[in-house]
Amino acid sequence: MGSLSWAIILVAVGLAVIVIELFVPSAGLLGIVAAVLLVSGIVSAFFHSIEAGAALLLLLVLLLPVLFVALIKVWPSTPIGRRILLGRMREEEVVLKGEHYDGLKQLIGETGTAKTKMLPSGIVSIQGKTYDAVSDGFAIDPGQPIKVTAVRTNRIFVQPYDPADDQPTKFEGNDLLGKSLEELGIDPLDSNRP
Repeated sequence: MGSLSWAIILVAVGLAVIVIELFVPSAGLLGIVAAVLLVSGIVSAFFHSIEAGAALLLLLVLLLPVLFVALIKVWPSTPIGRRILLGRMREEEVVLKGEHYDGLKQLIGETGTAKTKMLPSGIVSIQGKTYDAVSDGFAIDPGQPIKVTAVRTNRIFVQPYDPADDQPTKFEGNDLLGKSLEELGIDPLDSNRP
C-alpha cells in the first residue's frame, strides 16, 4: 500500500473519530487522536507528492469547517448533547406556579420571629410554621420579630420588624431611588450651610 492510500485512510479515520467525539465523552482525548490522524494523513500525502499533499490539505481546510458546523447543529439532539445542554424550556417550567409557590406569595406582609441567626439565611416561624428564609440585607438575631418583604424563586425574604412602630425599617421597600431625602431621614446637604 502506497503513501497516498495511507494518507486517505488516516484522514478518513481522523474524520470518523471527530464524529465519534460528539457521541462519546472523552474529555478531548478523541479530538487529540483525530488531530494526530489528520496531520499524519497530510504528511503521508506530502510524502507521495507535493501536489497530493496540497490537494488533501486544501480539501481538509474546506471540509473541516463544514463538518464542524454540521456536527454543531446535530450535537444538541444527540444523547450526550441533551444531557449537557438544556433544551427549550416550556412556559410552565420557567414561570413559578403551583400550590407551594402560591402559598409562599400569600406570606408577603406577614410577621413572625427568627428561629436562628440570619446572616443572611436562616429559619423563621410565621403563623406557627417554620420556613427557610433570607434576610433582606440585615442581620437578624434569634427571637427577633421579622416581616416577609418578598418571595422570589421560592425563597422568602424577610426584614427585622418592630411591632411598636409597625414599621420594619425606615428603608422598607425596594424603590429607594423614588423616595425623597426627608422620607429616608437624611438631611439635605445645603441645609447646614451658613
